[in-house]
Amino acid sequence: MSVSLTTQTRSSPSPGPDANLGYLFRLAHQRFVAALDACVSEFGLTAQEYGILSVFETRSELSTSDLARIAQVTRQTMHTATRRLVSAGLLERDAKNRRVVLLRPTQQGRATIKAATTRVRALERSALSGLDHGDERVVRGWLAAVAAGAHAHGGAGA
Repeated sequence: MSVSLTTQTRSSPSPGPDANLGYLFRLAHQRFVAALDACVSEFGLTAQEYGILSVFETRSELSTSDLARIAQVTRQTMHTATRRLVSAGLLERDAKNRRVVLLRPTQQGRATIKAATTRVRALERSALSGLDHGDERVVRGWLAAVAAGAHAHGGAGA
């Protein structure tokens, strides 16, 4: 990989496992997104654009509003991102009527998703290197639970 998640630069902080959890989440997210950006840049994509395209691995077509809800961004933000993907020939619009416009990947878009996903899976394997299968399942399960909000409402003594 061109960018390793574990590589420290001179100015990079080196938090310990007892650091504030929110800080560790933010730092891990920033490093992963930077690595993801580098990973998919060879396909002319950003991490955000890859995320948008990857939704179409399981859905054939979606509206900009649907994509915005899935990505948890505003419709305006998604509109800007999808315009670029349409201009790049990776998505196409299908106007069902004046109000409903669906997006779907072009043949080039599907090929790009497939190739980029291969690279992204290698990045994920790199991020998880050093963990055995059982530890990986625990990490993935815990992250999925946190992402689903399962741990969001527990307070002190809960």
